[in-house]
Amino acid sequence: MEAVRVYADIQGLSPEAYEEIRQSMPFDQVVYKDRTLGVDFEGHYIDVEPFLNDVARLLDEDGWGKLDYIDQIDYALTRYVIKKGEVRAVNVMLDNVMEGAR
Repeated sequence: MEAVRVYADIQGLSPEAYEEIRQSMPFDQVVYKDRTLGVDFEGHYIDVEPFLNDVARLLDEDGWGKLDYIDQIDYALTRYVIKKGEVRAVNVMLDNVMEGAR
């Protein structure tokens, strides 16, 4: 089993901003099209916060995004919400997510 999964959808990233962060991205597979960046990653533990801070700095004024970081070993989810100049993180135990669905 891979240690983490990361899924992201980021809207409002100009081509110039994408080029600026592209080389330092901690992901090897991304899709960028029409000012939208999509991430689908499974692998080893990575630090996503420097990347998210760069994205928040470079987003368009009305840009936004979310990134879900799923720790499959500790069974926890961190959801990052990104706006221009701001990154917020909310930690959720995956057991709690499933209990709320009952």
